[in-house]
Amino acid sequence: MRKILTVAAMLMATSAFADGTSSIQIEDPVMVKAFENARAAGGYMMIMNTGTEDDLLVDVKIEGHMAMIHESREDDGVMRMLHVDAVEVPAEGMVAFAPGGFHVMVMGLQPGELPYGEIVEATLIFDRAGEVPVTFEVSEKGMMGMAHGNQAKTN
Repeated sequence: MRKILTVAAMLMATSAFADGTSSIQIEDPVMVKAFENARAAGGYMMIMNTGTEDDLLVDVKIEGHMAMIHESREDDGVMRMLHVDAVEVPAEGMVAFAPGGFHVMVMGLQPGELPYGEIVEATLIFDRAGEVPVTFEVSEKGMMGMAHGNQAKTN
């Protein structure tokens, strides 16, 4: 009986330690579609690094969908979306994923996929922090930041 209690206590301690040690926090995640049958969507959020070392967001995964990290940039007066390999999140700093800048690009949607109000589970992959789950709510363009209850904090 003593061994069982010791193992259970160790498992609980490990879970608590794992849940409380991530230096990456995500706030205000929202997935925006320009119109209901859009073939792409953009994921926006605030990424905060409460740690003492810089970290890199290197990938994003959304089961069943093609997702990439993109940045909108102006080039000779023309806005372009470019795939980026990584986004640095400075120690004790934050990076905004917002229209006109960095965003998660979800491509190849079929008409009717990801309807407004749908919840999309994603995983952000960081160089140091590893996998960080994030929950997006699909919203229509212009409703960003107004989605109800859309504040998610991660480990």
